[in-house]
Order: sequence, then C-alpha cells, then structure tokens
Amino acid sequence: MSFAKLQIKAAATAFVLFVFASLCLFMLARGVSNVAAVLPLPKRLPAYLPSDTIGALLDLRPVTMLGAGVLLAVAVILVIRIPFLDRAVQMLLSMLTLLVASIIGIMTGYAGFVSINEHRLVLPAGVLPAAICFAVLVAVSFADIEGLRRSLLLRTLLVPVLAIAAPVLLIIAG
Repeated sequence: MSFAKLQIKAAATAFVLFVFASLCLFMLARGVSNVAAVLPLPKRLPAYLPSDTIGALLDLRPVTMLGAGVLLAVAVILVIRIPFLDRAVQMLLSMLTLLVASIIGIMTGYAGFVSINEHRLVLPAGVLPAAICFAVLVAVSFADIEGLRRSLLLRTLLVPVLAIAAPVLLIIAG
C-alpha cells in the first residue's frame, strides 16, 4: 500500500474516531453537569459550554502555518535532493494530515452535539479553512517527489506555484 493510501486511511480513521470521541465527551460532560446540579454539593460546578472548548480548535492559524511551511518545504526538496529532508517532510505531512483530520472530526462531533441538543444544524466557522488545509496536505502527499524531480519542466512550474500557494493558504485561513 502506498504512503498516500496509508495516510488517507489513517486520516479517515482519526476523523471517525474523533467524531465519536468528541460527541461522547460532550454528552458525558452534559450528563455530569446535569447529575451534579441535583446533588447537594457544597459548591456548584461551573457551567460547561462546549462552544468554549471548541473555540480553541477553530483557531487554525498555527496548523495552517505549518501546512504552508510544508508547501515551502516541498518546493525546497524539489530543488535540493537530500533523502533525510524528503523523509522529514513526509513525516511532517503525515502528522499534519492526522492532526487536521482529528480537528475536523472534533468539529463534526461538536456540530452533531449541537444538532442533537438544539435541533438545528450548526457548521463551525473553522471547518472550511480546515478542509482546505486538509485537501492541500492530501494533494501534496499524493505527489511523487522523485517523479517530479525527474521532469525539469514540472519542477520549474511547481516550485513557484508551491511558493505562491503557501502564503495564499495563510491568507485563506487568516
């Protein structure tokens, strides 16, 4: 199985796992707060709002900045052939893909939690930048770096495209 297929399988697994885990976590937090409300506790538990938790994940600027850095790193490794750099970029790409898939999964679990509790469909604002970042990372992971290096024309076209795509990714996510 190729690296890209393994990466997509791992990302899909992380997405599904985090959808269910976050949905269960939000439901459990709500259940604990409901049970604690009727118990005679010396001090009330503070109210838990999932939107406070999810707000930290909606700020994808650090993750998107790493994604933009990967685009620039791919542009560099297309010019410079160092096997260690190739492997380092591949590992960073894999890690970021799993991280973004997990974040999208948590956002989807939150949307499901709100949909169940409030009977309305909610799409968190950070989903679109996360999906764009995920699509870019997956597209780069499908690229065969050695095959791209063999073609001078492709290298000449891709290096400036990747160098321009990195700041564009930051602008879209900003």
